[in-house]
Formats: sequence, C-alpha cells, structure tokens
Amino acid sequence: MRAALRLAVTLGLVAFATRAEAIPAFARKYGMSCTACHLAWPILNQQGQAFRDAGYQFGTEKDEPTTVAPAYWPVAMRTTPAYQYTRTTNQESEAGPITIGSGGLPAGPAADLLTAGTIARDISFLLVAAGFAPPDEPASLESAFVRLSNLGGSSWANFKIGKFEVDLPASPHRGVSMTSGYAIYAPRQGSAVPLDLSANQVGVEFDGHDAGSVTRYAISLVSANDDPGGKGPWSSPLIYAHAQRSFETGSEVLPWVRLGLLGSIGWLPTTFQTLGGENISGTGGDYKTYSRLGGEVTGQIGNPASPLQWQVAYMYGQESAEVTPGEAKATFSGGWLELDWVPVSRNDYNATPYLVFARYDMVRQGAGPGDFDGLTLGVRRYLAVGPRASAAVHLEVSSGTSKGTAYNGSNVQTTAAMAGIDFAF
Repeated sequence: MRAALRLAVTLGLVAFATRAEAIPAFARKYGMSCTACHLAWPILNQQGQAFRDAGYQFGTEKDEPTTVAPAYWPVAMRTTPAYQYTRTTNQESEAGPITIGSGGLPAGPAADLLTAGTIARDISFLLVAAGFAPPDEPASLESAFVRLSNLGGSSWANFKIGKFEVDLPASPHRGVSMTSGYAIYAPRQGSAVPLDLSANQVGVEFDGHDAGSVTRYAISLVSANDDPGGKGPWSSPLIYAHAQRSFETGSEVLPWVRLGLLGSIGWLPTTFQTLGGENISGTGGDYKTYSRLGGEVTGQIGNPASPLQWQVAYMYGQESAEVTPGEAKATFSGGWLELDWVPVSRNDYNATPYLVFARYDMVRQGAGPGDFDGLTLGVRRYLAVGPRASAAVHLEVSSGTSKGTAYNGSNVQTTAAMAGIDFAF
C-alpha cells in the first residue's frame, strides 16, 4: 500500500519537483520577448529548440559574454505561489478503506534559481538550484553541466558533461502541467530498476544537429539515478539515444510535423558483497539488463501564430527476470496524447495570450496490478511576457487512477486541483 501511495504521490507531484528550465535572462540578453523561443512559456518552439541545441547561442556577436554590459548577469528566478487540493481514495486505516484529502497554500512556496549561458563562444553551461522550500528543505543542484559546442567546427559534434536531463520526447522540466508528470517516465510498478526518466542523470552526452535543428540526435552515457553502486569503470551504466526529424509540409492545416525515435539499455548489478547484512556500494556485479524503446509524433494545426500543437508518444519497457527478485521477465508500455493550444495571436510584442492544455497518460503493465490512466486539463493566462519578467495565472485539475494497487486490491485514484501565479524573472 505504501508503494501504491508513493506512486500516486510521485505521479501527482513530479511536475512541481522538476519544472525549472524557463530562463528570461536569455530574453534580456538578446532584447526580445520570451515568445521568440517559446510557443507559450515554458513550451519551446522550433527556434527555442535550435537555440538550446546550439549551446544557448544564436550565432551573433551577442553570444560572446564580452559583448554584454558588465551589469548583466545570466540569472533567473522562478516560483509559483499556489493553492492546491489533493484527494486520494482507498487509503488503509483501522476503520477500513477511507478517502483522504487536504488543501491549502504551502508554508513557503518552492523556488528555483537558474543560471545559464555562454562562458565563451561554443562553451556553455547550465546550473539550476531547485527546491528552496522552507522551513527545512534545503536547495539541491538539479542541473549542473558544461557543454562544448561545434567540435571540429561541426554542429554535428557537441559534448556535455555533468548532471542534465536526457533528450526526451517531452521535457518534464519544461512541461506546462504543475500537478501531474508523464506517467511512463516513472519506474515500473514494483520494479527494482532505479530509472526515473523525469529525473536528471549524471554522465556525458554527445549530440548534433543541422541548421535550425531540423534533424538532430543525442546519445547519453549516464549512471541511472539512485545508482546502487556496481563495480567497474562505469557504475550501473545506462545508454540512452534519441533522434528527431522535422518536416515543413506546406499545408495550411498541418504546416509542421516532427518524428522521433528513442531507445535505451541499462545494466543493473544484482549481487553485492555485504557487511552486517547491508550491501557494500561499489561491489555490485552479475549485471542484468533493462531497456526502453519508443517514439513520438509532434505537429501543429492551423496558423503558426496561434497554433494547436499536439504530440503522441509511446514507450515500451523490458526488464530481465533477475532485476526484480521474485518476478519473471517484466514488460510494460504506455505513453500520452498532449494538446497545447494558443488561441490568441502572439504577433504583437505586448500580447498576453492564453494557453489551453490537455493531456491523457496511460501505462499498461505486462502482468500484475499497476495499470494507470490519467487526465490533466488546464489554462494559463499570461499577465506579462517580456524580456524583464513573465507571469501567468495558472489553473489546473488532474486525475489519475492506479488499478489494483490498494491494499485490498481495489483502485487508487488521486485527484489534484491548483490555482496560482507562475512567475519568472
């Protein structure tokens, strides 16, 4: 039951724990609105993706730090004071199964401190200190990496080292939802595999792209988060790869489509030397494999100034029988359908558009309980979108059902509703 509740809470709160990468300091540096790189903050558009792929560079003189006024600092802050109510069914108690619910404003809303940019041409960095949540929650380094771009003068060869988000079909760090995460990124129900794709990983990444990031790829070698400490030159390695190709169709109905494929394979130690009954980190051996395979299709419908963007994604996972003790070879699958609509023209620099969003999430276990269905609906009203700061009123509701995971074999449903102001400076 505790595992089921942890899953429900994780799915419900992962967006709060990981949303960070919205950096209006870039808009200040280049003297433009956030809408230059965002479909609607925080969702990147094609230009924003190309800027990120190029190592936070546009290929202009302003890329060089020496051309920026000494008073400029590439620092941004983000916080979201909000009311949230969460309700969970089939909680075990001495009186039998009960429904619990609570709501309110946190004692102190969490805040993120972000700094990113270029150290010199083709040398960039990102550092995110996240989770400043009083009274007793210290901040942690959610991201910290350095990137070398255009190795050998080619945009197809770039190198990143540190702690970073692997290249996913949809970024949980720039996801628009604040009450629900992408369910298929979470670990499989009951699994011992320490891989949560929503979490940043520690390792290295090679990536490349053509002009405008029409075609792009990324290959990462990381130690899966919560690495149990296998022996060898790289502890508990995970190799992850993702490639995308965009197409301009010339159609007024469907002007743009992007296709993507992803795959990963990881090796997890299953035997350890022990001391006092506890595993000794760094002694793990007898590695067994687990893998993920999937893809996505993203497109836009209608006028690019006021589009409906949609994405369909699917992922299949497989884990060796020895990975999770007492279980046979495990499989699971799932994905999502997401719609993001900007119903107001963004052509005017001072426009303050709306964003309406919806997402359906699904996870299917190959065997046993834990099938999941979730629905998220929300709207953002942008009060200000500019090079100095951005703010939006955010309203959202989400509901997720984890099937057969309650102590009595019934379903666990978690519903959350929130209203707040999302602010970045």
